[in-house]
Amino acid sequence: MARPRNQEERRRQLVEATSVAIADRGLSGLRLKHIADLAGLSIGSVLYYYPDLDALLVEVHEQVLQRFYYARLGALEGETDPARQLVDAVTRGVPEELDDTTMRVIYELHVASARDGRHAALLTTLWEREVSLYESILVRGAESGEFALRDEPRAIAETVVALEDAFDLHLTGRNAALDRDVAVARILRYLALATGVPLTP
Repeated sequence: MARPRNQEERRRQLVEATSVAIADRGLSGLRLKHIADLAGLSIGSVLYYYPDLDALLVEVHEQVLQRFYYARLGALEGETDPARQLVDAVTRGVPEELDDTTMRVIYELHVASARDGRHAALLTTLWEREVSLYESILVRGAESGEFALRDEPRAIAETVVALEDAFDLHLTGRNAALDRDVAVARILRYLALATGVPLTP
């Protein structure tokens, strides 16, 4: 019974190593040797567990998206005020560090969506989850009378997620004309206009 557990651990190890390699080198610069070196394995061992490199990349994509979304969701569970939930959601959706591995891997692998339906499906899933997260907060705030929404909840939620994605892409791409504080402030200003409630970090 030890072998299945060992295989599961090896796969986890390879997913983590691949994430680091993608964050360091980008998807275009990724090589099996980089993954093997980071995992402390031979190239043959990598191919034993993942004969198809694309399948490994899909698993990496799925894992980082789950990590990102559920960490964000979990952080909001202790907060009941809709306005504070919006602020927390936005601040957690914009990376604090330019070298944030999870964010860099997400945006590198999102590019693969144009050529691989599996990545496109994961991209769609994350979009729907994030939009639903914001939409649920907006609906609760409107129902409680705290928010006076200027548009449909889903439309506001979709715009917020699109703004996050745009700012995150520029930040992870090291756009020198932009910094995180400005990005967070701009998104919160849009939400303040959309909800009728002042929102500050």
